[in-house]
Amino acid sequence: MDAGGGAADGFVRIHRALLGQGHESVAYVIKRKRPDVPAMVDARSLLGPWQKLVWGLGRLWAKLRRLHLRPVGVYDFDAEANFPAEPIVRDARARAAKWDLVVVHWAGAFVTADAIRRIAEALDARVVLWQVDMAHVTGGCHSNLGCLKYRTGCGACPLIGSRKADDLSARQAARRLRTWREVGAVLLAPTEWSARQARESAITGALPSKVFPIPLDLDVLRPVDDPRAARAALGLPAEARVLLVRGIDPALTYKGFGLLLQALRLLDDQRVALHVAVLGETGLMGDGWRHLTYTELGVRRGDAAIAVAYQAADFFVNPSTNDNGPMMVGEALVCGVPVVAYPVGLPSVPWAEGMVGGIAEPIGDVPALAAALRAFAEMPAAELAMKKRAAAAAARPLYAASYFGAQLAAARDL
Repeated sequence: MDAGGGAADGFVRIHRALLGQGHESVAYVIKRKRPDVPAMVDARSLLGPWQKLVWGLGRLWAKLRRLHLRPVGVYDFDAEANFPAEPIVRDARARAAKWDLVVVHWAGAFVTADAIRRIAEALDARVVLWQVDMAHVTGGCHSNLGCLKYRTGCGACPLIGSRKADDLSARQAARRLRTWREVGAVLLAPTEWSARQARESAITGALPSKVFPIPLDLDVLRPVDDPRAARAALGLPAEARVLLVRGIDPALTYKGFGLLLQALRLLDDQRVALHVAVLGETGLMGDGWRHLTYTELGVRRGDAAIAVAYQAADFFVNPSTNDNGPMMVGEALVCGVPVVAYPVGLPSVPWAEGMVGGIAEPIGDVPALAAALRAFAEMPAAELAMKKRAAAAAARPLYAASYFGAQLAAARDL
């Protein structure tokens, strides 16, 4: 899709950045929700009546066959990925006879590896796998939740409750391994952390790879000298030390919001003065806070809306324990907002020197996260201002559309 989550937003940002740099780009989705994005094609509109019937019945049959598996979390077992290659090839050829790259962002429930092969071969294009979570490096899951079987080709998959070595995850892993090697695919990752997972994978480990982040609109996502106007617009206290976080269901354990709540409770017990601004889901903070205060900003859509939230914040926290490159980290940094995070999915900026934020280690450790947050909550204003300037200076060149376009073009020759 072109809307509905971070992966969709990243997809649109890549497409828009390429168009803005003068490249010819066409983006295919299974469900289009944003008519404001040019050259965005709802693939269903390319199907004739008979093809649409066959496609719809195939998806229904796949759902029925999968009922007994009941996979947990976010998954991609190709069960519904039955969209034919021919309509996409026909539409792309009508736009240009030859294409340089077929960039596969998130193909779950859309097209299989074999369909991608046929599209790329018909367009004489090279396949580029853009790493979204762990979509391309496993036999089915998007977050491995600690399982390391992707390193050996999967099988006996805990996500689907399987004990068979040659189960659905193993078969899909084998198909992907064979296909990506035969087409000479390239693996692109937004962070070194996700690239390392790709190199460890039995599926993608032998593929050439490159690391660079998804581009951002730097004209909109930008620092401000004084946060008071943004705070007034959002109803945040003018003089408080403000922490911004994305509110997300703690049941998605790898996103770490439950860990953050535990860390905030420790700070509350320590009488740390802090105001928490929650962007996204509401009703997650709970009651009983004595020293910490909070404001629920709700869901804000579009770069202009979220830019105000960053500009109002003193620092941002990303408590994810398994995430290949959350875009909110980059969004915060280019707005001049330092980031506190576990060492997961972080861009290549000078974290080690502490110039752009703070790292909490080991991953998942609540006291370490609380200590990192307290350091920023109690940091002298002059030191915090220095870190804000350093964050913007380090991140903005890395997230420029021109940098992304140059790196993507270079991927053709890997």
